[in-house]
Amino acid sequence: MNSKQDLLLIVTYAILFLFVFLISIIIFIVKSRNDRIKIEEKKKEIEIIAKQKTVLLKEIHHRVKNNLQLISGLLYLQSVKHKNKEVTEMINESQKHINSIALVHEMLYKDDTLSLVSMEKYFNELGSRLLQVSSIEAIEFKLNVNNVSLPVDYATTLGLIVNELITNSLKYAFTAKEGTITLSLYEISNNEFLFTYADNGKGYEVDDEKSANKTLGRRLIKMLAEEIEADLIIKNENGLAYNFNFKTRI
Repeated sequence: MNSKQDLLLIVTYAILFLFVFLISIIIFIVKSRNDRIKIEEKKKEIEIIAKQKTVLLKEIHHRVKNNLQLISGLLYLQSVKHKNKEVTEMINESQKHINSIALVHEMLYKDDTLSLVSMEKYFNELGSRLLQVSSIEAIEFKLNVNNVSLPVDYATTLGLIVNELITNSLKYAFTAKEGTITLSLYEISNNEFLFTYADNGKGYEVDDEKSANKTLGRRLIKMLAEEIEADLIIKNENGLAYNFNFKTRI
């Protein structure tokens, strides 16, 4: 009799154990399913927010570009009013600087990457635009930039530097109706870059070099180099070469 009761008790406990075990499995499955649903919903929410931010950033870049182009247009209208050549040149220089910044935002608006600028595409487009308005007939524009993309602030600063240096080369470097301008940008180590601008123009005489260091253009270049914490070395051999060594902030 006792053995039957013991067996019944064991069976009862086994059934209870199986029942509790099955309930636990069901609870675990339901909880896991609910967790997966919550994770999927969270992922979709994050994706929607990311898409909204992308659209918003694109719109911001588009509006910045349009506003800069509007300012550039207003400067152009001012330049055609003035008969003073120096004033007109100053306005034109400001217009070029604004256009170089607008180009960055135009590229970011068109590209999928909203924070990194393809420097090869940027330099190529910027150089082409600046050389189109040159009175010098045969300028060879060499570009050595391979798969380098930089954050907006670095790209904008380098664009302003290139704008100033190309303008100076076209104004002062080439005595003949031809010349070569070379731009190079390499990543020499992790987040460290070397940017070089060179022309094969006449360079500076010693006395000219002293006065050149005091010009607005040279001061602007040094100020822009400081903006990205770049070490600047200027070489006056077979033309002029500017070397900017800098690290991007992570």
